[in-house]
Amino acid sequence: MDKPLVKEITVEELKEVADESIVIDVREEYEFIEVRAIGVKLLPLEQIPDAASSLPKEKQIFIICASGNRSMVACEYLNSKGFDAVNVIGGTIAWNAAGYPVSRGSFEATEVLQ
Repeated sequence: MDKPLVKEITVEELKEVADESIVIDVREEYEFIEVRAIGVKLLPLEQIPDAASSLPKEKQIFIICASGNRSMVACEYLNSKGFDAVNVIGGTIAWNAAGYPVSRGSFEATEVLQ
């Protein structure tokens, strides 16, 4: 079986580096309100192409969604544009199931990727 073209990381590995990393949540706003990992920035998948020019190419970017499917799509797109994007396996579902810190409810403007 071929190795995936996109690097992947588990939620356990992400937990170790999340505080000093860029973690982008590509789910929809209503999903973000339901539950989100602490410290992630909201940037829905359909906004990735327009926002790509404002993302840092010199830093690794971790992409999370609900389960890992939309984040894989975002990673494939960003990597094709020269970014070092890493997919979070299992997404927010796995993060929450692991008992890691989450937020729920309305969010602050600082939680949205500008």
